[in-house]
Amino acid sequence: VHEAAAEFDREHSVSRSSPMALRLAEIGERVGQAASPPDYPYSFTLVNEDVDNAFALPGGPVYFYQGLINSLGDDEHQIAWVCAHEITHIRQQHAIRRIERAIGASLLIELALGEGTAADVAGLVGSLSLQHYSRDHEHMADQLGCRWAHQAGYDATAAIAVLQKFQEIQGKEPNDFEIMFMSHPGNEDRVNVVKATLEQYGISGAYHP
Repeated sequence: VHEAAAEFDREHSVSRSSPMALRLAEIGERVGQAASPPDYPYSFTLVNEDVDNAFALPGGPVYFYQGLINSLGDDEHQIAWVCAHEITHIRQQHAIRRIERAIGASLLIELALGEGTAADVAGLVGSLSLQHYSRDHEHMADQLGCRWAHQAGYDATAAIAVLQKFQEIQGKEPNDFEIMFMSHPGNEDRVNVVKATLEQYGISGAYHP
């Protein structure tokens, strides 16, 4: 995983010390504390690219693109919910399970025999982490994301605004916007599930009274 993160850092414009990067890290760490245990070494890295996306690597690294921050109006509550969504994928080990299934016995044998390299594994981990999750995993991340954002002191109803923004973006960029926020499950379905979750938790706020 560390190798996969290092490879991504080499290939992209990332920031951990700019004012926005420090603010992102502060929001993410606050949500991460609310979601512990398990106590993962979460890290939050800003990607200085105009892309509407965020994703997590197994074990703790979360990458958040500047383009998505701009699309969300630099709203800390919406940013917090996206961080909480990604943290859920990490703490529930969604990506790890997908990687384990995809690697299969053949690559494990190659690695045991010394025929595979750390770079091979890093490339595979990075590639698989960028693929979309299942319907159940996305719904779980949406729902628990509301819990962690709320427990961290943010307005978790911002999840509705985020999902509505995704609908708008998908209408403009159907081919590019397909990593974290696939149309399957549909965003309208996700909005309805989030609304039901907020009501179940007794959470109200600016976006869902």
